Amino acid sequence: MEADQLGRLRDILHAARLVAAYVKDTAEADFRANTEKQDAVVRRLKIIGEATVHLSEITRQAIPELPFRKMRGMRNIVAHDYANVDLKIVWEVANVHVPEVCAVLEKFFAAQTRTNDPPPN
Repeated sequence: MEADQLGRLRDILHAARLVAAYVKDTAEADFRANTEKQDAVVRRLKIIGEATVHLSEITRQAIPELPFRKMRGMRNIVAHDYANVDLKIVWEVANVHVPEVCAVLEKFFAAQTRTNDPPPN
C-alpha cells in the first residue's frame, strides 16, 4: 500500500484513539454539559471523515470492515449541518463506532507490520 494511504489510515487511527480518550470515564450527561469535550470529539470526527475522502478505492477495499461512507457522512454533518448536530448520535459514535474503528485499524497495522518484517534467517 502506498505511503500516503498508510499515512491517512494512521491519521484516522490517531484521531479515533483521541476520541476514545476524550470520552473515557465520562458519562453521557457530563459530555452533553461540556462544550469543550464536544468540540474536541467533533473536531476529531471531522479529521476522520476528511482523511477517508483521500483514500483510494483500493485502500477502502483492503479494509472492508470500515464504514468509510458513514465516516465521510458524519464529517459532512458536523462540518456543514453543525446547527443540527445531534449530541446523542455523536456520543454513540464516540462510544460504539470509534472503538470499532480503532480495533479494525490496529489489527490492519499489526498485519502490515508482520507482512513487512524481514524473513527469519
